[in-house]
Amino acid sequence: GGDWAGPGEPFCFNAIGPMSELLDRRAIYSRLQQIGVAVPKHVVYDHLGGGEGLVLREDYLEVSGVRINKPFVEKPASAEDHNIHIYYPPSVGGGSKRLFRKVGDCSSAFYPDVSEIRRDGAYIYEEFLPTEGADLKVYTVGPKYAYAEARKSPTLDGRVVRDASGKEV
Repeated sequence: GGDWAGPGEPFCFNAIGPMSELLDRRAIYSRLQQIGVAVPKHVVYDHLGGGEGLVLREDYLEVSGVRINKPFVEKPASAEDHNIHIYYPPSVGGGSKRLFRKVGDCSSAFYPDVSEIRRDGAYIYEEFLPTEGADLKVYTVGPKYAYAEARKSPTLDGRVVRDASGKEV
């Protein structure tokens, strides 16, 4: 950048390189860790890349010695893929919940008999963080300002709650 950028070194979202970085969850997690932002305990595994060190048990997953206990979240590496799965341990009945882009008033579905992880690409596996029924999205604007909004978590019942004007609440 030029002198106009100043000491803050802004991130240019219109550049092709950084834009592709924003679409890769692995790159985002790495970048967040580099700048000191806490991320959930996680591992990355590429099932098609001939990766080694994957251990699967009924109540945890382990990659290269790092264990993630169920319940855990499985996110595709591509941030454009919103098909996120949560796998539950047998101690609470097992199964999995699939989160997806809203279809009408539905945003998730539970599959009591599906406990096997997907093996068709690269995924991030992270510890499930209980939120007492709320999802929180945080948006940052500059180094000293952030805006956050909460909504009912799709992990509860998969139903989208809307106000009288149809806006999600």
